[in-house]
Amino acid sequence: MAVTDSVPVVSDAGPLIHLDELSCLELLGGLGVILVPRIVWAETVRHRPQLALRNVPGANITDVAAEPSARLLSLSDSLELDAGERAALALLESISAKWFLCDDAAARLAAESLGGKVHGTIGILLRSIRTAMRTRTQILDILRALPRTSSLHLSHRLLQRVIAEVERG
Repeated sequence: MAVTDSVPVVSDAGPLIHLDELSCLELLGGLGVILVPRIVWAETVRHRPQLALRNVPGANITDVAAEPSARLLSLSDSLELDAGERAALALLESISAKWFLCDDAAARLAAESLGGKVHGTIGILLRSIRTAMRTRTQILDILRALPRTSSLHLSHRLLQRVIAEVERG
């Protein structure tokens, strides 16, 4: 998951909300510029009213000026994406960003269909081990507490697979 400062990352609300719930926003450090559509930021602070933009490393609020392609409109309609997801995907498409931070399965599918590389909250947590921002033990503690400390919807089976993978190293 290497990102250069010259290639912006686009974020949907989910990872911002969940990383804040987990007190892990600093793990976004090193990703460079993270573009957050204004409507996505509004959704984020609706769920996390105490969250300040200055606490999200690299985040910049932006308006989405580009019109989505016919393909994106079709995907958005068929997957019933909300306005924030549509805006984030339109931004992803318009700037050819290769990274999309998102936890929603349908929005992830749309981003991948557009050729974007998608990472969510779990991916950011795992990245923090590789970048030595957190230890394996710290991430295991976060993952084990995740059902109680975050609103991230993740199946018990998937969470247990991730924990087992981290334990194996």
